[in-house]
Amino acid sequence: MKIAHVADAHWGFGYPGPTPASRFEDITRTMDWVADRIIEEGCELVLFAGDAFKDARVYIDRATAEIKAFVAWLRRLSDAGIEVIVISGTPSHDAISAYHLIREMQIPRVKVFTEPDSAAFGDITICCLPGINRSSFATDPEFAGLPPHEFHAKMTESITDECECMSGHSDEGPRILLSHLTYDLADTGFEDALLQNEPILTDEAARMFDLVCLGHIHRPQKAGSNVFYSGAPERHNFGDERTLPGFFIHEWMEDAPTAGFDSEFIPTPARRFHTIDWCEMDIEAWMDGQVDDFFGIRDVIVRVRYTCSEELQKRFDRRSLEKALYDAGAFFVAEIRAEVERTERIRDAEVTEGLNPLTALAAWGANQGYEAAEIADLQAITITLMEGTANG
Repeated sequence: MKIAHVADAHWGFGYPGPTPASRFEDITRTMDWVADRIIEEGCELVLFAGDAFKDARVYIDRATAEIKAFVAWLRRLSDAGIEVIVISGTPSHDAISAYHLIREMQIPRVKVFTEPDSAAFGDITICCLPGINRSSFATDPEFAGLPPHEFHAKMTESITDECECMSGHSDEGPRILLSHLTYDLADTGFEDALLQNEPILTDEAARMFDLVCLGHIHRPQKAGSNVFYSGAPERHNFGDERTLPGFFIHEWMEDAPTAGFDSEFIPTPARRFHTIDWCEMDIEAWMDGQVDDFFGIRDVIVRVRYTCSEELQKRFDRRSLEKALYDAGAFFVAEIRAEVERTERIRDAEVTEGLNPLTALAAWGANQGYEAAEIADLQAITITLMEGTANG
């Protein structure tokens, strides 16, 4: 039996691109490719591990388009006779109401879970633990007033208890955990400090199952002995530049000498991102006409980061470089940004003691040249840390 494991589609509008919808179209195209490959591979079951959407709170016209795209993908699989199990992901990305709406559509062979529950597929039990975050526990009286480290420990303990309860539902046949969490042995790509306030799936909890299929971290990987992150099928920003997008197919080998799952990663034809880093010599070479060709950037999202003196920067025409990149076939030039190295950093005039922390962080991020999405992520982390301090 072949089981496809997909997550983190993040359908949404407003990604950097030629138009607000261009990256939405990229995601749809890639996800259609995924569906076709799943059908071609003869998979009998698809596990979607959360984060179908980019943002939870959006206008109704945008929400309609995003839900329509996800539903079309689900119907593509359903029409091929494939069973699909879907869980909601991180609350900031996935509005529970969207998943409730999809469930009410009663798409044949599609089951949608927004609360912990189990589903059976033949002899296999799929234990569903949808995405949660710190705010999911904040209203629980048991968590009120706890300092951050105790709050985090109690969240993790609660998840382990839930896994123990669900894993005991089936005494026969393989058990799969389908969830949207950070696993404590995973390669997250972030500093541990950024994950201090996230609920954690421990290795102890993961070992209660024969296979763990996770969403949330966009780095596809096998972590521990039985835990898999499918990653995102489509790249979403420059943080994914060096990540190979795709999904997993897990095959239950019941007749093998030792029964178990055999897993294969399937790369997808996702849009590429590419960063060009230039020093002052590169800028001078460009201005002298010694650089006039850019290879390998056709249909690619490109950014240029460069360092040079203030005098050279005044003579450097960034618009001519942008035109050259487009002439070379770039899909989109995201930015051409100077990263000025200073021996004495000048304080951002906009960052004053009178600003609140989130506004000051946004001003600082803009001064440092961070993208809007990166600033938003830093602000979200700051909010979580501030809440933890307040509770302490």
